[in-house]
Amino acid sequence: MNPLRFRRFLFPAVLVLCVPLTHAAGDDSRDGGGRAASGTAAGGAHDWLMKMNEAPRRFDFEGIFVYQHGTQLETMRVLHKAEKGMVRERLVSLNGVAREIVRNEREVLCYLPDQNSVVVEHRKVDARSFPTILPERLSELGEHYVIQLGKTERIAGRVAQQLTIRPRDAYRYGYRLWADHDTGLLLKADLLDSKGQPLEQFMFTHIDVKTVPAAALQPESPGKGMVWYRESGAMPAAPAQKWSATQLPKGFRLSHQVMRNVPMRNKTVEHLVYSDGLATVSLFVEPIDKDAKPGMQGPSRMGAVHAYGARVDGHQVTVVGEVPAETVSLIAKSVAPAR
Repeated sequence: MNPLRFRRFLFPAVLVLCVPLTHAAGDDSRDGGGRAASGTAAGGAHDWLMKMNEAPRRFDFEGIFVYQHGTQLETMRVLHKAEKGMVRERLVSLNGVAREIVRNEREVLCYLPDQNSVVVEHRKVDARSFPTILPERLSELGEHYVIQLGKTERIAGRVAQQLTIRPRDAYRYGYRLWADHDTGLLLKADLLDSKGQPLEQFMFTHIDVKTVPAAALQPESPGKGMVWYRESGAMPAAPAQKWSATQLPKGFRLSHQVMRNVPMRNKTVEHLVYSDGLATVSLFVEPIDKDAKPGMQGPSRMGAVHAYGARVDGHQVTVVGEVPAETVSLIAKSVAPAR
């Protein structure tokens, strides 16, 4: 299963939409109309970003959110439990193909009744998914993004503080975020193109901050009689197998590199993750079998996700991420065996 297809049925579970920030140059404590922000917002964008980062590990909640990308609109119910700094969640699709996702700090389980299957993946260290926020390399983001505090609005019947995150170059997307004024929970998130137009959007239509019992996190589909595809444990890449990207946009660094046995495929894939702390790009490298169908060549797109495929020294190279096309193209064309 190629990375784009796998992402299609795990759309909300692995979507890279996050707020891992604590400081950024150019913070502005005024709203879009030039008026000073009021209440807690007076503490500045720094305080709000910290509050947003901490909220998912402090509060239980149950809610319904919509995910809009292009002309498609998908609705999910989410149950979120925070306990001793750890997070567990259950997501259930409410329209379209039936899907159910259960995730914790270690793994993601996707129940697919129409395919009579369950896919189990290890939770990646870079995994950040709406509405849960996991920070990474917070102090450096001001070099690549400008964060501004906006006005207050109402989202899902609650007062929300808006923040805008603008990239300083063309290699990453921007974000517009709305945090619940009382709890800091993320209520709405827009992913923005270079013109500031939404590429995709998550938004709660209802949210109830209350205790969620552990029993509510159990899936409706127990998985009995279904085919299970379980990702085996990841292991560090052997020196002889290492690959690398020699050209990266400023601020992107290698986050981690492992060998993975991909669910539903009897093949080991080398997986490298590059991140600037907010945007994340995955590089997959696998040997090309003689009898295999040709892999993806050149650019591809699915909504805000861009990918680029190429053949390098008998290997299929695929770079995929929720970043502009220029980013995956630059990285893919620079991939080579590590020396």
